[in-house]
Amino acid sequence: MAAMSRIIIAALLLSVTVQAQDARQAPTAGDGPDPWFGTFSIIAFDPATNELGVGVQSRAFGAGAAVPYAKPGVGAVATQASANRQYGPKAIALLEQGLSPAEVVKRITDEDPGRDTRQVAVIDAKGRSAVYTGKRVIDRNHDPKDLVHLGGFAGFAAGPNFSAQGNTLASEDVVKAMAAAYQAGKGSMAERLMDALDAGQSKGGDTRGMQSAGILVVKPLPANSDSTVERIVDIRVDDHEEPFKELRRVLNMTLGVPNRLTERSAQLAKEGKFAEAIAEQKKALEINPRNEQAMYALAQRYAQAGDTKQALEQLGHAIRRQPKQWKPQAVADPIFAKLASLPEFKKLVLP
Repeated sequence: MAAMSRIIIAALLLSVTVQAQDARQAPTAGDGPDPWFGTFSIIAFDPATNELGVGVQSRAFGAGAAVPYAKPGVGAVATQASANRQYGPKAIALLEQGLSPAEVVKRITDEDPGRDTRQVAVIDAKGRSAVYTGKRVIDRNHDPKDLVHLGGFAGFAAGPNFSAQGNTLASEDVVKAMAAAYQAGKGSMAERLMDALDAGQSKGGDTRGMQSAGILVVKPLPANSDSTVERIVDIRVDDHEEPFKELRRVLNMTLGVPNRLTERSAQLAKEGKFAEAIAEQKKALEINPRNEQAMYALAQRYAQAGDTKQALEQLGHAIRRQPKQWKPQAVADPIFAKLASLPEFKKLVLP
């Protein structure tokens, strides 16, 4: 019995030893082409609004959750390539201690044995930025054995209050286009970040393609503010064939674009410009296709234009989603007065 116990214990010890050796020998991110993911991003600070932001796209799942970090009044970080997610919180903490972005980047990369596989960009609330691109991130673009990354570009283009950076890019034109688009932008920071990402993609973007994207924008709370929202934009698309198209749609929802389009549509209808009013309301519905208020508003526009068939169809969509709200509202709505006697209308609105 004792001999049998010794055999079992020895077998268990051997199993543990083999597993430990396997773990030590297992490939880590950066050991070959598979763990690497091409990414391009932009970090920015707006001195007019004190907003800090990050925009990112990658041929990897969930880049919007892994790459961007930001803290209001402190700074923003993009960690990518074979990303070290500890860079984000570490960099923010060092910025809070008063280190410059250049000092922060040097500190976190000096402490990282895997720094040659990293790319990281840091910006502070003074608009100063610094970027580090590891040697292996650059060298892989010239390695004839690495067919995934061969011929790609890794680097950055920086200017006052921003930096655009990437790896496995079609060319340096990607980051140059991002820089130009951001500087030329006229909208909010989030919109300018989105425009910069689009511009980078227009020059070829990530040579491996597209999969995920994200935008993060933070802003300090005003003194004595009742608001608790510091992350004024925090959106991402984790897995999509057209991540930028979807990201812009979500951004438009975040910025309240459908509501503004609905208001404009109503005003155009009052002016008798029904075709334009319908077109604007359709745009609102395209951005937020499951919003029954937008459906109801489109029904109103069709009714005002005299298109009974389309008015009833859109009204039906709204009522089926929220019958308790839209049935009584449609009955009392003077815009639908001419439809009230129709059997189809009665069927929609009656209990």
